[in-house]
Amino acid sequence: MHDEQERVPTSSDPRPAGSEEGQSTRSGSSGVGSEDGPTSAERLAGAAREQAEEAAHALRRGEFMRDVSVDPTADSDDRLIALLCYVSQILVPLILPVLVLLSESSRKRPFQRFHAVQSLALMLVFVVLGVLIAVATTILAMIPLVGWLVALIIACLSPVALLMVYLALVYYGYQAYQGKRFAIPGLTRFLQDQGWLPASDGRS
Repeated sequence: MHDEQERVPTSSDPRPAGSEEGQSTRSGSSGVGSEDGPTSAERLAGAAREQAEEAAHALRRGEFMRDVSVDPTADSDDRLIALLCYVSQILVPLILPVLVLLSESSRKRPFQRFHAVQSLALMLVFVVLGVLIAVATTILAMIPLVGWLVALIIACLSPVALLMVYLALVYYGYQAYQGKRFAIPGLTRFLQDQGWLPASDGRS
């Protein structure tokens, strides 16, 4: 009788030995697998923020280009197309760089493609900034007094900002016409990081 009572606790436990340890191991491994890394959008935003900070530092130092080199393979046609990729966007934004990238002949013209990609990205940055400023100005204009004053200041500074955009396009276009490849601080490195410009082309 005494022996039967001693054997009851042993037979009443239905779980096999090591089951708790196995369950805890499975739960721990499932917890590790459930942790997701950053998404592609988050990585893109992080890279854009990092390069924007780099561009801001460069502009404060008065640095508009870096890693400048003359491409000996660029002929007169290449230099002319590179110039137009920048300055044509003063009148018709985005069109010519897209046409250059879509043309079959430009596939054999790396100098043209380099400046087409870079000028297209530069103009896209200007367009996005312009849209954000316009939206912010519209929202601020709805706020009495202070909002009106801030919106008025932004509206007065807008022509100056537009003139600076035109000057930047002319400046970079002139440099491209000299047969130069150059990196625009923040922008070119971002394009390389995303694989939109080969690292060897950017030289940055």
